Amino acid sequence: MARILLFFTNDYPFGKDETFIENEMPVLAKAFDKIVVISNDCTNKQTRQIPKNVSIERYSYFLNKLNLFISLTGLFTTSFWAEMKIIKTIYKKEYSFIIIKTIVQTLQKAKVFNKKIDCIIAKYSSADDRLFAYSYWADDTAFALTLLKKNHPNIKTFCRAHRWDVYFEENRSRYLPFRLALLENLDAVFAISEHGKTYIETLFLRTFQTLKISHLGVSEHAICPFDYEHFTIVSISNIIPVKNLETLVNALSLIPFKFTWIHIGDGVHRSNLERCASSKIPGNYQFLGTMPNNEVITFLEQTPVSLFINVSLSEGIPVAIMEALSCGIPVIATNVGGNGEIVTNLNGILIEERSDEKTICDAITSIRNTSFQESLKLRQNALRSWNEGYNAEINYNQFVEAVFSL
Repeated sequence: MARILLFFTNDYPFGKDETFIENEMPVLAKAFDKIVVISNDCTNKQTRQIPKNVSIERYSYFLNKLNLFISLTGLFTTSFWAEMKIIKTIYKKEYSFIIIKTIVQTLQKAKVFNKKIDCIIAKYSSADDRLFAYSYWADDTAFALTLLKKNHPNIKTFCRAHRWDVYFEENRSRYLPFRLALLENLDAVFAISEHGKTYIETLFLRTFQTLKISHLGVSEHAICPFDYEHFTIVSISNIIPVKNLETLVNALSLIPFKFTWIHIGDGVHRSNLERCASSKIPGNYQFLGTMPNNEVITFLEQTPVSLFINVSLSEGIPVAIMEALSCGIPVIATNVGGNGEIVTNLNGILIEERSDEKTICDAITSIRNTSFQESLKLRQNALRSWNEGYNAEINYNQFVEAVFSL
């Protein structure tokens, strides 16, 4: 009897996103006899190597014009009206066109996608195999998995829940569809942070046996060199509004000592941010653009980084912070999402959500003014924080154990 995992992703192993899956995949590949990655990316080239026992299927769950029209029939289903009741009585929200459209399209996607999943199961498994279906996100794919048990009663279904797929505020409609259906019909929903789990429980004013915590993690890395004399600040993120990088630039413009700022990441707002930096930052700065995950790790291992900084307005628990800590780099981060679970006064400074430029500048200056011995201790604590809470080998093996116990 083989253990077979159907693993649903948005991009991996194609394109540039979901680099954090690279830390998880080796552990999954050892635990399962066969893995089938079903990626929603049907256009980009494969950019990541995969283990030998991993196969790839590509399938877009975006609806064509015919299915968009058919989705209107969802208005006459019990699932639609049950969700409408939840919106009104539990979420206390007003109905809107975008919410209604989201519900009916999610229902239609689930129907269409499940036919594809049935074909994949028939292609890769036999009757004696033990099947698992894993959506990396608590999204429409995860909802589709709630319907799988009708045709495959013994399959174990579960998903992770990160940031945009947890917090209503991070979505244009201020709403996410079928949250209760996920919690009641999947075998498990693994929140990546205590904050995310608490948010979900607060949403429904109840606890769920299916709602669990499973931290992400990163592998062991070399400790980056320490140069006490030269202060180098690094940030890693997409250049998008939620990452609040313009506020960071404004804070850097206030720093009264020499420093270098290096940003890794790209986005549609990069040119605007570069113009802002060129007019305000007195020190040296570099925009390195998007880099493959292995190159980011090499950079952190070989560059004398004094401080990693994240001033985002919303987060789950950033893998970039885990990577910084694994290289012994102190961190400044805003207290949003699960940041407060990974950044403390032992390994850096946790500042308030939406901190202003002066607060950010003061935090950076505080790290710079730390004595040599205190700086070493801060860096040792950073490494310890990674090992005790975000070590990939430990966390992903625990995740697999939790999955096998479902």
